[in-house]
Amino acid sequence: MKSWSRRRITLLSVSGLALMLCLAMGAGGQAGKAAPKRWPPQFPREGATKLFENDHIIVWEQVGRPKEPFMHMHVRDTIVFGIEGGRVDTLGIDGIKNDGKAEGAATARIYPGKSGVGSVQYTTAGLGPHAEVAPDPNNISKTIFIELKGTEPKDCSQWSTACP
Repeated sequence: MKSWSRRRITLLSVSGLALMLCLAMGAGGQAGKAAPKRWPPQFPREGATKLFENDHIIVWEQVGRPKEPFMHMHVRDTIVFGIEGGRVDTLGIDGIKNDGKAEGAATARIYPGKSGVGSVQYTTAGLGPHAEVAPDPNNISKTIFIELKGTEPKDCSQWSTACP
């Protein structure tokens, strides 16, 4: 009976130690995983003025672009109207100029306009992360953005600070 108790104690001790080791490894594995980066929404931001909001849309006027690159993601589908021309470049998360095609959402140029004036485009939610910059301070664009409420993706809270 005495040897059985020692075996049982040894077995329980080894089992307990193995369980603690497994739990510690699991916690360490979880601690090593970084939470996905959450990005701010496109608006509000420097140079943007909210012109109108109701239950269906938010209308923003953007004059130029923020002085410092403002990395963001689009949380809603957006209709964009070019009012005054001016160069706007899009920078990827690495800070390198890109065309916005590899950013996880679609942009459809409905009407190209002339040098941006009169252009119309439709952008789906989820575009980004990116920053829009005005490389020429003497050539500032003016744009109207209409955000369509209710088009926020279900997983928006995983990648944007704007979603609960």
